[in-house]
Amino acid sequence: MSTDPHISTGPLLAKASLRFATVFLAGAFVASHAQAVGRSDHSPRCNAQDELVACTGQGTVKGVVEHDTVAFKGIPYAQAPVGALRWQAPAAPTRWAGLRDGSQFGPVCPQLVGNEVVGDENCLTLNVWKPKAAPRQPKPVMVFFTGGGNHAFSGQGTAGFGGVQYNGEKLNAEGVVYVSFNYRLGALGFLAHPALSAEQSRGISGNYGSLDQIAMLRWVQDNIAAFGGDPRRVMVFGTSAGGGNICALLTAPSAKGLFQRAAMQSSVPTGCELPTLAQAQQGTGARVAQELGCSASATSACLRSKSAAEVVRAVPGTFGVLPRLYGPNVDGHVFPDQPARVIERGDHAAMPVIIGSNAQETLQFVDSVGPITDVVSYEAAIGRVFGEGATQRILAAYPVTSYPSPRRAMVQLTTDALFTCQSWRVARLLSRHQTAPVYRYLFAHGLKNDPALSALESVHTIEHVFFFAWQGAYQPNASDLALQQALVPRWARLARTGHLPHAGSLAWPPAGPGDRFLWLDAGPEVRAGDADAQCPFWDTVPLPQPHL
Repeated sequence: MSTDPHISTGPLLAKASLRFATVFLAGAFVASHAQAVGRSDHSPRCNAQDELVACTGQGTVKGVVEHDTVAFKGIPYAQAPVGALRWQAPAAPTRWAGLRDGSQFGPVCPQLVGNEVVGDENCLTLNVWKPKAAPRQPKPVMVFFTGGGNHAFSGQGTAGFGGVQYNGEKLNAEGVVYVSFNYRLGALGFLAHPALSAEQSRGISGNYGSLDQIAMLRWVQDNIAAFGGDPRRVMVFGTSAGGGNICALLTAPSAKGLFQRAAMQSSVPTGCELPTLAQAQQGTGARVAQELGCSASATSACLRSKSAAEVVRAVPGTFGVLPRLYGPNVDGHVFPDQPARVIERGDHAAMPVIIGSNAQETLQFVDSVGPITDVVSYEAAIGRVFGEGATQRILAAYPVTSYPSPRRAMVQLTTDALFTCQSWRVARLLSRHQTAPVYRYLFAHGLKNDPALSALESVHTIEHVFFFAWQGAYQPNASDLALQQALVPRWARLARTGHLPHAGSLAWPPAGPGDRFLWLDAGPEVRAGDADAQCPFWDTVPLPQPHL
């Protein structure tokens, strides 16, 4: 029987220094040196009749009852990416002997929480929740991609919005098998550098976190039936960076067939455009190497000699309206071309898609370009984000006198430019190049039952809170519960059937033609257009580079 190299240290709830960068950490728990991906285990020793036991291709795992669900936590989907496996594609996990304990989460992937590096590189695990009642037939599967700018958070939860646990209680109640997972973050997951590219026959580097996501989805295809899930009805849904990662995966050849529906939420701030490999190497990659004391001509041995904490601290990720530092790149292989071009050619994985954003996305982000207190600082902030060449045109479209304050003007224009209009643009693009339906939404609801959370209005990623049970400090009011009951069944219906009705309680017509969208507040309403976001104008304004 294998022994676990990690000992539980108990739950930890920590908050990052940036106001929104909060993460729920449930400790560093069981993590095996994994298994080889394969079909469900049919050995005589695997008792599939026990509702708490699942027979995976790598061995038997015992879950734990949580309310009306059974949870299987900390299941490795790849080998620990340590030693020679750091900055390599994820290696197929190995089998374990005996009955694996699935009652505890695996470690979170290394990341900064405040000034402290937490987590462990042996973090490539996933968690499955299934309804406690045995299903009569396979259930649709929903896989959650977390936010966090590709440098923070995990599949366990977040301390934001009063605390949210990413468990399957709410979705299981809709007849769905639910999966959350960890993937490599920051420089450990997305470092592109010539020294690392030189190790590979294709001469590429940087997409390790994306390859983790693909390996996880392949594991789901091979094993989810053991948990009552239907591998032919896998829906990925994600917020912020999670939604952006999903847009990229729609165009990854090695991800084709691994999922059949998708939802991109509070994301695609640059219309799914990615940096190129060269941009990633010359930008964040060069900065990380320099901070680690590895010269441009150094071999990968210098990079590999550094501890995980040193790598994580080298160039911390950011939250804000400026371009992100970490994420996938167009390397010609994992991602052959810009996602928009792949979609335009019809070479993407066409499928039913939900895409949308929130009404005040950047309310917490605009201060990343400095205080915006008057006309002068407002103009300077626009220049920092969009370039001085576009400043006067944007000022004319968003005159400061039309808003309560210069800061509110900046919130509106960046929300319109980077979120509302990008969702509008990607919805149009997909609708033109596939017959599968595309559904667009705009989320305009706030958490009114708490003064501090109410002040956030419909801020970035607030929509994802509604997919989970209210198990944190925030207590929902009747309006929150009514919206949740309108929201979750629609996502679950898409996972189950691949389409949504045009009429009835779950009515949601496809986006195009007519640019229809679902306005999500206490009472969902079908509307059309760009919600006064001036999207034709923003189509003429170049967005920040490099894109992510």
